[in-house]
Amino acid sequence: MSSARITVLVGVMLAGCTGEPRSASYFEAHPAEAQRVAAGCKAGAWRGRECDTALAGIAAAADAARLEMYRKTF
Repeated sequence: MSSARITVLVGVMLAGCTGEPRSASYFEAHPAEAQRVAAGCKAGAWRGRECDTALAGIAAAADAARLEMYRKTF
């Protein structure tokens, strides 16, 4: 097996060992982590509820930034 396959396999195994998925509010507060998880989900390395919460956190952070820009215009 190539080292890339082993790395992905270990990542998938470790992702399956985690407890409760992190919340959307966690990912909203940690955008770099949300982007990392979302990239892993898109690549197929991660699956499950944490993919959904990471995407929700990214969307919530974007909404908050958009709202802040709107507020600054007044």
